[in-house]
Amino acid sequence: MTGLAVLDVFISLVFIYLLYSLLAMTVIESITSAFSSRSKNLITGIDRLLADDQLSNWFNHTVANLFWVKTTNPLTKAFYAHPAIKYLGHKGLNSKPSYIGKDRFGSTLIDLLRKGAYLDDVSNISATLDIIPEYDPSLLASKIRDAEIRLKEVSEADTEDKAEIEAAQEQLDHLRREHFQRKGKTNPWEIEGLSIGSETKYQLKNLWQQAANDKEKFKALIENWYEEQMDRIAGWYKRKVTLLTFIVGFVIAGFFNVDTISLTTELVSNDEMRTMLVESASAYLAEHPEIPNSTTLQEQQIYLDTLSARMAKYNYVLGADKKKPYTPWTVLGWLITAYAISLGAPFWFDLLNKLMQVRNSVKIPAKGANAGDGDSPENLTIKAVG
Repeated sequence: MTGLAVLDVFISLVFIYLLYSLLAMTVIESITSAFSSRSKNLITGIDRLLADDQLSNWFNHTVANLFWVKTTNPLTKAFYAHPAIKYLGHKGLNSKPSYIGKDRFGSTLIDLLRKGAYLDDVSNISATLDIIPEYDPSLLASKIRDAEIRLKEVSEADTEDKAEIEAAQEQLDHLRREHFQRKGKTNPWEIEGLSIGSETKYQLKNLWQQAANDKEKFKALIENWYEEQMDRIAGWYKRKVTLLTFIVGFVIAGFFNVDTISLTTELVSNDEMRTMLVESASAYLAEHPEIPNSTTLQEQQIYLDTLSARMAKYNYVLGADKKKPYTPWTVLGWLITAYAISLGAPFWFDLLNKLMQVRNSVKIPAKGANAGDGDSPENLTIKAVG
């Protein structure tokens, strides 16, 4: 084989990979959108921040997390029950938001930590993080009872002292107002059983101490902590989707019988099919300066069916071929195709552009028409998808 023929084989394979990667990408986007996979992955990331190991479900860190998520951590549940988070998502089965900004995360978490019976936020946060003891409401209740008894005694005294009665009443009113204020410091929505794991509490306590009891500094530290985690969350999602793409790619490779080993062997020996695929790839790039990202499954199916029909003219069949028995080498060919598909359509689109630029820079010797009737470059320009 000449160097140009080898290049054409690579271009043909890359073109095939690009088309089926686009199909897989459309399928993956439909699946992840239907199951709100991004929101489930975000729950996993936030749960990893707010839950100790024993409360963090390992199942959430597998590819199955794209379809289902479970958390038993009380703090994570309280976080998502908070109105600031709850109403970010739409109402329905998949109601959780797929994105939460760092400012909203920080302010929501601080709002959860500052709930308590102390009248100032600093004391409540310190109490929640076990830096100071929780406020004992029984002390105030005892003071109120004493004040009520005192008011009753001065009111029933033989010598009525209006100034003393007014002072006793004022003290009782003050204690009752304080009781009302402290009661209002509890959570306004129902999050029974809210607790923080020891490891998570230790991390939050460190951040609180670094902030020197300053709420704004504490919020900034929490936001930085969350932002670092968001980078990891994006990486988790990408790896899960890559694995799912490999699985979907294997199904596609098997369904359409896109066997890389068989296809490569055929391309090496079949000059006419190779020429047709190279010219189709050139026409495709001419119609698509950028990678299509809004192609429907029906449009892609029409394009692939048309291409398969043209390849069949050169005695190569994509799809089920009853005349050809499948072997372990066929399955290996599907696995190679599945791996290629998992690399993603953008990868193959960029590579195809570069290969075509290299080919166009090579001087191609003139030769007679050998592609058969109806296979001129004009007729090979298949209606492109997108």
